Amino acid sequence: MTSTDDTGHRSDFAGIQALSSREAGYSVALKCLEVQAQAESRDPTLRTAERVVLHDDAWSWYQGALGEIEVGRMLSELGPEWFVRHAVPIGAGTKDVDHLVIGPGGVFAINTKHHAGAKVWVVDYALGINNSKTRHLADGRRDALDVAKRLSARAEFPVPVRPVIALVDPQSVTDKRAPYSRPVAVLDARKLVAWLKAQPQQLGDTKLSLLKLAAEEPETWHVDPQAANTLRVMPRFERLIADVGTSRRPVAAPLRARTSHQPHRNLAPRPNRPPRKTSAPRKGARGPTALDLVKLWFAVALIIAGIFTFRSIANQPCVSIGCIVPTLYLGVKPLLMLAGAAVIGFGGLATVIWLVRNSFR
Repeated sequence: MTSTDDTGHRSDFAGIQALSSREAGYSVALKCLEVQAQAESRDPTLRTAERVVLHDDAWSWYQGALGEIEVGRMLSELGPEWFVRHAVPIGAGTKDVDHLVIGPGGVFAINTKHHAGAKVWVVDYALGINNSKTRHLADGRRDALDVAKRLSARAEFPVPVRPVIALVDPQSVTDKRAPYSRPVAVLDARKLVAWLKAQPQQLGDTKLSLLKLAAEEPETWHVDPQAANTLRVMPRFERLIADVGTSRRPVAAPLRARTSHQPHRNLAPRPNRPPRKTSAPRKGARGPTALDLVKLWFAVALIIAGIFTFRSIANQPCVSIGCIVPTLYLGVKPLLMLAGAAVIGFGGLATVIWLVRNSFR
């Protein structure tokens, strides 16, 4: 059902309702259900009349969904002046923003990361989990840029968006950046609501109202207004939580049995075996980084420099053993030319692939 107001703007009430009803953790829960279903089709023993065993491939998606659900519960504690949406679909693919929050303190794109019991450290350009670097800061910046671009286009004025990384149940968070140099906020999720409320006012009533109107329209975010429809995914995920309670991986009690006072760690105890060091996969595999491209082109430059050095030596006046070099160079010249073209072509192809992959993230 749609309607048109006095300015000619059309509203899709069904799409607005679908977007507003989209629960925290929807996309990751859906992926968890899909991965588990595929695993069960390959190994029927994972699901019996007595129990359901969560497959290893579904475990990180399961933990990621629980993390987003917990942060969503926390955000429900914000007052009525705050606008909150979860799993906001972006573009025409499967990407989404975990939590979108709009309030007096501004617009925030919140990316949830579940690292229970981990030691988290942050420096200017990196966020580490225990002894491993992650791409979390880049993920946060990309989410904020996506939100800013779409909200600005819809509202027809520039909309700055603050990226936030919300860490679920870490052991510690050590932020070594200067307090005035933290473009991506990194917080223990338990402090998130208080942090949001403490932000200085950035939006007046008029702009705040306009941004809320723009943000509730599904066309602001996705080419398909019905992409926000949850289609009973979360009830299915709740049943999975209940079903895997007796599996070899200790997992959560049903969501319906939780109260707002229960800590997240009681929902999903860590498995008996050592946890993986890598973070939960998020919306697709990662390709090569910019640093990888720099290393590749450095290697290409070394190879080309070696070829030109060989040719330069061969072109020098013939003295003693050096007389062998011109003959050797003439013999292998076709292979050297082919090798030079091949490494340059490989470097160019890798660069194009990297640009294409990053343009669609």
